[in-house]
Amino acid sequence: FWLKASGGSNPHFSQFLQRLLPGHRPMMLQGLRSATGLRRCLLGSSGRCLQASRLKSSTAEAAAAASQSMKSDFELPGLHTPKEFVPGEEVYSYISPSFKRTSVEELSPQWDSLGFQIRPVNGYVKFTWANGQWDVGTFVPAPYILLHINSGALHYGVSVFEGLKAFACKDGKVRIMNPKLNAARMQQGSKKLRMPEVPESLFVDAVTEAVKRNVEFVPPYGHRAALYIRPLLFASGHMLGLSPLAEEFTFMTTVMPVGGYFSSSGVEEGIDALVMEDHDRAAPKGTGAVKAAGNYAADLDPVHAAKAMGYGTTLYLDAKHRRYIEEFSVCNFVAITKDGTFVTPTAGSILESTTNKMIRQLAIDEGIKVECRPIDFDAEVESFSEVGMVGTAAVVVKVKSLTRGGKTFKTEGFETLARLRSKFTALQCGDHEDKHGWMHEACDVVTK
Repeated sequence: FWLKASGGSNPHFSQFLQRLLPGHRPMMLQGLRSATGLRRCLLGSSGRCLQASRLKSSTAEAAAAASQSMKSDFELPGLHTPKEFVPGEEVYSYISPSFKRTSVEELSPQWDSLGFQIRPVNGYVKFTWANGQWDVGTFVPAPYILLHINSGALHYGVSVFEGLKAFACKDGKVRIMNPKLNAARMQQGSKKLRMPEVPESLFVDAVTEAVKRNVEFVPPYGHRAALYIRPLLFASGHMLGLSPLAEEFTFMTTVMPVGGYFSSSGVEEGIDALVMEDHDRAAPKGTGAVKAAGNYAADLDPVHAAKAMGYGTTLYLDAKHRRYIEEFSVCNFVAITKDGTFVTPTAGSILESTTNKMIRQLAIDEGIKVECRPIDFDAEVESFSEVGMVGTAAVVVKVKSLTRGGKTFKTEGFETLARLRSKFTALQCGDHEDKHGWMHEACDVVTK
């Protein structure tokens, strides 16, 4: 972690570091006043990075004194000093693995071809829930987190996440797409997995702060790209069995610049989807309707197997009857029927896409008939003139064929869905009227 020191040398601080970093020469620790100095101390002459060091309770008195001094002497972004050292207990200090931070200069030539991948930026926003309340939050500059080895998230999948985007708009403002809708969906997930709710105001503040702290990485207006926002809520406290529940939970928001999934002209080849016969995405009365992290594990083997066979994605039917359409791999299913109706399936095991919900509203605004209902694959597949997969990352992607049991059904059209998508993306960057008030202003655009 990055440490920042201020002022003159501090004997308590030096004493604390001598115990925290055993084996280092006292002269290296005295008068330590900068992040660079501490980094050199940690690396040492051999260049090896200290992984962990132990502070024994026998040093509690000196460490407690140092702790008081540290409050004014330096900051620990993302790392809190223990309030007190309890006799018989130990404290370990961890240094994160090295990483290369993304630079705007590296991204500038590729704003139109970013793809969808992890890129370390300035940092992330983190809040911790303990003793019945959320803390004030912190900004962490390193893309790592210290976690108990028996955390509920690691062992029992107690975790939900969201996905939304921020855009540089034509008027020079950065706006986030409908964060309140994602806040509501995360609350549904937290209830299902017995986690504390993230209040709407906290959720919106967190995603807004994460965007502000990384604003230079918002792709400029006019490019087919956005700043992808990934809020995550999970049980960071330890659990052994499903009861009792964890006593600590973490809510964090990370961001990264990402590209688009479609061409600017709206003309695209589309992808082929394979209907899953031997795999289920979610049980009828399980967690499919919330964005639980574990839901996605069910599609790992099927989607990779499908791609090895030449298909672009998977399509799941209901687990009980294997009759009704549910979802694509990570996206909602939408279709335009030959009579011009917009249809999308409903079921207790389907996660409703926030993008799907807004696209449907745009369809209604156009006067298109919209139906949210069970869709019988075999009975209705030949009635589709257009098929698309809808999600935050993908927006709307054309699906040109659906294959089930060796039989392939092709759909050539995409005019209606492409038009709705164009309106949606124009709204995101300020080129289309936001009459429903979906866009949340975060800050001004920053150009570097």
